[in-house]
Amino acid sequence: MRDWVRLLRHIAALTLRTDRRAAIVLAALTAGQAGVIAGIGLSQRWLVDGATASDRAVTAGAVILGALAYAASSTAGRVAGNLTLYLTGRVRIAFSAEIVHTVAATPTVAHLEHGPHVNRWNRVLSGGEAIVAMPWTALNAGTALLSLAVTIGLLAWVSPLLVPLALLAVPLFLAQRRADRLLREARDTGAELLRRERRLHDLCVEPEPAKEVMLSGGGPALSARAAELWDEAVALEARARAHGAVTQAAAWLLYAAGFGAALGVASLAVAGSPGAVVMVVSLAAQLQEQLRTMLRNLTTVAQAGEVVGHYWWLRRYHAAASRGGEPAPERLAGGIVLTGVRFRYPGADQDTLHGLDLRLPAGSTVAVVGANGAGKSTLIKLLTGLYEPTSGRIEADGRDLSTIDPAAWRSRMSGMYQDFARLRLSARETVGVGDVRHIRDRDSIVAAVGRAGADPVLAALPDGLDTRLGAAFGGIEPSLGQWQRLALARSLMRPAPPLLMVLDEPTAALDPLAEHELFQHFVGQVREATARGAVTVLVSHRFTTVRMADLIVVVDDGRVTESGTHTALMAAGGAYAQLYHLQERAYRS
Repeated sequence: MRDWVRLLRHIAALTLRTDRRAAIVLAALTAGQAGVIAGIGLSQRWLVDGATASDRAVTAGAVILGALAYAASSTAGRVAGNLTLYLTGRVRIAFSAEIVHTVAATPTVAHLEHGPHVNRWNRVLSGGEAIVAMPWTALNAGTALLSLAVTIGLLAWVSPLLVPLALLAVPLFLAQRRADRLLREARDTGAELLRRERRLHDLCVEPEPAKEVMLSGGGPALSARAAELWDEAVALEARARAHGAVTQAAAWLLYAAGFGAALGVASLAVAGSPGAVVMVVSLAAQLQEQLRTMLRNLTTVAQAGEVVGHYWWLRRYHAAASRGGEPAPERLAGGIVLTGVRFRYPGADQDTLHGLDLRLPAGSTVAVVGANGAGKSTLIKLLTGLYEPTSGRIEADGRDLSTIDPAAWRSRMSGMYQDFARLRLSARETVGVGDVRHIRDRDSIVAAVGRAGADPVLAALPDGLDTRLGAAFGGIEPSLGQWQRLALARSLMRPAPPLLMVLDEPTAALDPLAEHELFQHFVGQVREATARGAVTVLVSHRFTTVRMADLIVVVDDGRVTESGTHTALMAAGGAYAQLYHLQERAYRS
């Protein structure tokens, strides 16, 4: 409940910041509905009693009151509806932007890779409509409660025997709570199913995977599997709704029986006043509608409540990951040292890295080699701060990385990954986002393109830096090699020499000669950084490419099995030498 109230206050403040005047007008219109209901009920009683007694003054006053009440109800309802759509639409945009920013600004990537985490912040985004409606839902619920009190008060004024009608709301409330709980549990369970369904359909329409899907003819099978996941999620929600509906139907049957009995008893008490009879019938009908309105509001509150816990989890997760810390060092004198580093991915049964001990000397180029699944990319994620070790320490010149501000540490890095981004923007933006401070500085972008050896790529584009990239957006679709050159240029955008430069298998799809050329070009660009103690890490399966490194580290099953120079490792005749000769013979053949 406390988290719900905190989120309600946050959304209310966001609504006021969006449009304070519209929010105040809408609140006034909503709160005034209780008075309108009282006016309608009283006007009906006075109208009938005045007409029966031939009292023109009472009759005229009742007509005027009723006309004003109906006019206010109709006008206020229409204006309030339009204002609600306007405000909730604008606030939802702001709220969604807040969630996306929180997800994107969280320094680590566990919440982007670990399924249960992804499901939680996805639930917040999908439940945004109910969340942004929270202030108006709460106000409507309060107004409905006040209106209910007014109605009950008027009924009690006629006869105390009518007051028990209000107790009929208790079974309805309990039935609604059960229905909301069943629906919430079904939606939480179905979140993973729907996310997988969307991903399978994305494989059929996104450019990169769609080619392979079409070539293999697997589209119908993927679509069928996606449909199964969708049907499974829908069935979960349908069963929950059906069970809830049965409970609610029983509660409404109980209400109908009690409602009829109460009216029968009350008719005897008010038989002498035709106006009172009319008012009782009118108020009884209003009571039923008020109960429905209140239950609808409770349903909306429950829908928001489904994701309140997920919202505050995301906020707490972001706050814990964005821990701050000390500035990053200006240069490295000793290097980067890993001591007893173990790491286990969230939800995994066993460690990926097992007590890793490794020293990356300042000013050196280090090659990391090993089989698929050996832990090479995991090591890179730890070095770049995308994950934190489960245990052990990573130190830069004796300073634990956990004490350095993650943003500051990451600002002193550059490099490329195997799954480098293909940013379908303009060529200027595609390169410039490597340092957004200089995204409009054409000279800096051209310099980065030159450092990456991507001048031929730029020359081939019809409008140079202003060329739009991506055929899906009416632009040019570069080749894989051209995308890689642009990604390399993006990694070299920062003017200050980095402390850590990484190439994590970005050339896995290239032939050995092309990979060797790209690595040589990259290493040639880090001489200034090397002079400042920077560590350059190259990750590759190809042993023939990494022989240029100062230090070669062989990783197997999350452990360092060998390390040294190419010459020393070849002389040792271990696993590195055997694999090197094996690849060498394969390339020669």
